[in-house]
Amino acid sequence: MNKNRLLHLKDGKTNQNKKYVVYWMQQSQRVHYNHALNHAIKVANLYQLPLVCFFGLDDTYKDANERSYAFMLDGLKEVKEILTKLDITFVLRFGKPQEVVMDVLNDAQALIMDRAYLKIQRAWRKDLFHKLTDNEDLLIDMVDTDLIVPVHIASDKSEYGAYTIRPKIKRLYESFRDFKKLSIIDNKKLVDIISDDDLSNIDDLIQKMDIDHSVPKSSYYHGGYQAASHLFSTFIQEKSDHYPESSDPSTNYTSLMSMYLHFGQISSLELLERLYLALEQGQLKGETFDQYIEQLLIRRELAFNYVFYRQGYDVFETMTENWAYQSMNAHEFDHKDYLYDLETLESYQTHDIYFNAAMKQMVKTGYMHNYMRMYWAKKIIEWSPSFKKAYETTLYLNNKYFIDGRDPNSYAGVAWCFGKHDRAWTERKIFGKLRYMNDKGLERKFNIKQYVQDMDQL
Repeated sequence: MNKNRLLHLKDGKTNQNKKYVVYWMQQSQRVHYNHALNHAIKVANLYQLPLVCFFGLDDTYKDANERSYAFMLDGLKEVKEILTKLDITFVLRFGKPQEVVMDVLNDAQALIMDRAYLKIQRAWRKDLFHKLTDNEDLLIDMVDTDLIVPVHIASDKSEYGAYTIRPKIKRLYESFRDFKKLSIIDNKKLVDIISDDDLSNIDDLIQKMDIDHSVPKSSYYHGGYQAASHLFSTFIQEKSDHYPESSDPSTNYTSLMSMYLHFGQISSLELLERLYLALEQGQLKGETFDQYIEQLLIRRELAFNYVFYRQGYDVFETMTENWAYQSMNAHEFDHKDYLYDLETLESYQTHDIYFNAAMKQMVKTGYMHNYMRMYWAKKIIEWSPSFKKAYETTLYLNNKYFIDGRDPNSYAGVAWCFGKHDRAWTERKIFGKLRYMNDKGLERKFNIKQYVQDMDQL
């Protein structure tokens, strides 16, 4: 592992009475290509102690619902099964993660955490760290394992756009192709700590949880590493030749990795290595490789840079650039031919068949083609009484229905529709200098009627 992934937060004194090492798994919900887990195994081996993998399940997490919890728990069930085979104890507790993890730290010699990027998750780790500063025995490390280039290494500031972060990432990323294989735990003793649920019946657990059940789990997408790995293999073998055409919503040439990356169920580094292998073996065209790397390595890590360095990434007044606010202020009171309330949008009952098809895909499946996400958000801007209302509506629907909602890519993607990571365009009615998208563009570029027909079948 490249040493720059590791943030050593606190020394600890060796105490022979301590019983285990804890890996607090929260961001990176996987076994494969997990640097934090691998580091935790090495620390446990250093102390000759067994390893406990802890997960805190917070059923009050903002904007989470049955759909997102079901997808996440599918993956955690798989994680538990694999870890048990590797002689690592998996413990799940209900409650605020930074609070319930305290229950297992009294007997811990070390705590390893995976890095977080969003405000609420970073606050969890900060809160826990402050509670543990007086624990002289406990060593604390944090590992950035959900990005190829760690967010703090790629840049020390909020980048203006892809063109400013691209040269930095490209200069660094080869040195972070740094995962070979998972270490083996030496002390194979399973620790006797009770979990609040054994994850044997996810459907039953979901029904017991006090969560929003109005958005049911997706019947189209199943969570976990195995599902992600299978989808990516299918992408390389059957879809990758057509990836340069994947902007067309009527095609099915995308890899569908965003939802799995969101929950840390598959590693972006693993995807990178599999792309390199496919390229070397002649399974992947160079054009596809370059275009996919641009999304996986540049655009995704730009989004993480955005949420990490911009405190107000989820607030209308602070999420975009000054030129965009000036333009929006100048056009705040432009006449709009259509104004739709949330209920009409959510029930896909507008006059625009393309918007309705995209909204239906989102509500029914938990996914929407990426190009349609941009069009969908632009229409909400066009049909809302104010830019602020449009932003809040877009973010609300995004976080409610998308399996990959509440993600750095989501926050950056919504902000992009309001000028972030974009440039000023020719000024026009309603949009001002924000980029404009319309139905004629869809009809000119794509087989959009086919997309509508496909969504009608949902």
